[in-house]
Parts: sequence; C-alpha cells; structure tokens
Amino acid sequence: MPKDSQRWAIFATAVISTSIGMMIWAAVFPLLNPWTKTLGISHTQGGMLMAVFYLPGLLITLPGGAIFDRYPGRKPYIVAWLLIVGGTALMTVATGFVMLCAGRLIFASGLKLHNVGAPKMLASWFRGHRRLGLAMGLYTWSFTLGVFFSLTFLGRIAEKYSWRGAMLFVLLLAVFALFLVWSMARSPEGTTVASNLVLNLATLKNFTPAVWLIAVMYLFYNAGSDSYYTFTPDYLVRRGYALADASSVVGAYAWIAFGLKPFTSSFLKNKTAPWFVVFGSTVAIIAFILLLQPHLHPMFISVLIGISIAFCMPALLSLPAFFVSPEHTGQAYGLLQFFYSLGFFAQPLIGLSIDRTGGHAIAYALMSAYCAVALVASLALIVVSTRAASVQEVS
Repeated sequence: MPKDSQRWAIFATAVISTSIGMMIWAAVFPLLNPWTKTLGISHTQGGMLMAVFYLPGLLITLPGGAIFDRYPGRKPYIVAWLLIVGGTALMTVATGFVMLCAGRLIFASGLKLHNVGAPKMLASWFRGHRRLGLAMGLYTWSFTLGVFFSLTFLGRIAEKYSWRGAMLFVLLLAVFALFLVWSMARSPEGTTVASNLVLNLATLKNFTPAVWLIAVMYLFYNAGSDSYYTFTPDYLVRRGYALADASSVVGAYAWIAFGLKPFTSSFLKNKTAPWFVVFGSTVAIIAFILLLQPHLHPMFISVLIGISIAFCMPALLSLPAFFVSPEHTGQAYGLLQFFYSLGFFAQPLIGLSIDRTGGHAIAYALMSAYCAVALVASLALIVVSTRAASVQEVS
C-alpha cells in the first residue's frame, strides 16, 4: 500500500498540472475581446474556439481511458503534456483565426487525455482510502484555480503586454507542468491493470444506467457553466466595465468555490453526491436568470456561481469512483470526457444567438436550459440508485 506522503504528493502534482492546463483552457475568456479587436474574429468564431476544445474528445477520450487502464504509469501523461505545450506555442504565435483553432485543437488533444488520466490516477492512489471522496473533491480545486487565475491575471497581462504576452506566460507554465509530470512517481503497487489495450466496448455496454446518467450530468452542467465563463466578460464589457475588471468580477466565483470545496467534499458519498448536483444546478439556473437584471451587481452572481461549482464539480468527479470498479475507472472517466466533448455543439449556438440578436438574453436562457438538463438527470440518478439499492437489499 502506498504511503500517505506519496498519495498527497501525487495529489499535489495532479492539482498543479491540471490548474495550469485549465488556465490555458480558460484563456479564451479574458482574451476573446482582444482577439475580436486585433484578429477580427466574431463572437460565433469565439464560440467555435471553445467548441474546438471539445472536438478531440469525440475521438480520443474513450480509447484514451482504455490506455490509462492498461498503462496507469506516467508515460501517457507525458505524451499529453507534449501536446499541450505544442498547441499553446502555436496559439501564442497565431496570426489569425485558423492558427488559433489549430493550436487550440492540438492543446485540447493533450488536455483531454490529461483530464481522463488525472482522476484515474487519484482513484488508483486513494483506492480503499477513507479520504477518496475528499481527494477527488479537492482535486476539482484545480479547475477553479485555473479559471480564476486566467480571468484574474491574463486580462491584466493582455492590457499591459498584449494578448501574446499573456499566451507566452501560460506557455512557460505549461513547460513547467511538463517537467512536473515527468518527475512524478509511478503507479502504486497493487494497481489493477486492465488486460486489453484497445477500448473494451463490452465494458461500456455493461456500465450501469447510473454511469450514463453521470455522463449526461457532466455534459450539460459544464456546457452551461463553461458558456458563462466564455461570454460573461464580454457581456460586462458591453455594460461598461473595463476588460480587466469584467474578468476579475467573473473570476471572483473562485474564492467562494475554493473556500467551500473542502467542506462540501468531506460529505461526498454515493448517496449524497447526486443531491449536490441537484442543488448546484438549481443555483446556476437562478444565477443566469438574475445576471440580466441591471440593478443587481454581477459580483452577487459570481457568488452564486461559486456556490454552484463548489457543490457540483466535486460530486461529478467523485461519482465514477463510487460506481465503477478500479480497473475500469479510466474508461469511466473517458466516457465523462466523451460526453463533455459533445459540448462542441453547445457553445457556438450561444455565440450565434449573441451575433444574431445583439444581446445576451437568449444566451443566458440557453445556459439555464443546459443546467436544467443536468438537474433532471441528477434526479433520475437518485431514482435509479435508490431502486438498485432496494433490489440488493431484497436479494
């Protein structure tokens, strides 16, 4: 059995590297406005930049999960971060929309692999440990930290040194993360390894309905929250905020989420996690509706989003570890990332609504609808898991 010091060292590696990856992913949020001005891209193209991130997941997340099940060591992570560094470098020197998309596509391929492997790695190192739920919940700190640092600092760097200066900064961070992943420990002794290298379709077929519902929840909640990060800074700029201030207001949600996640994660179990998603999705819907009210300060909306994230994301990332056997968690997280990648169709629709109407009312209505689907799926998961537990008790 691995020592606690080893477990938490791996946890720290996962959090730091994922935070850097998410910071690069979130660079679109504060830099969309400078890109529209200097590169002449439209809001629809801005939505496409987000959508391009989802596209590789449709092709590589499921086989990527099988690879991590077969090779739970560090080699797949190194490949992932080589792709992340290469894609970020191309975006840094981009001269137009096509180059931005190409760099984003390469970067997305690496981060998609990493996002499948990192929770798989934590599930392996914390297998059977009483802090599994806490570790998985706190791991989602990395998503909050990455988006927060991007919204808080990249806009300011872009205002002072241009958007290329901001991209160069995250490129250097990506190189640091590559060396960090390169130096991490191998898999713990006793790790169960899947026997097949190729994607085992039978495993997917045998996943319970609960796992598929978790994937639906993951898709639609993230489609709504990601769209909020993407388009709200631009919305606030239209309302008269400076870019740096708008980005900081949106990024302020992270303080709430960061503070609440240790508390919410400590209560994560297979029975409580679906209710967390019910509550968090409801709060997000309320926040999107209230954001269009001019008399409410947008900082209040950020507080609501922070509460929503603190409940939903730890639950969504923990649920596969509760419902799937350890040797197949890679494919389970691959399924989540595959569904998340279906968000390719969600963000351009929101960007198109802004371009067509000149406003954001329909955009935030769509975000609310996405989170409403996650809410319904989480209620269905509660019903399905309750019935399954009843059947086991009877038998």
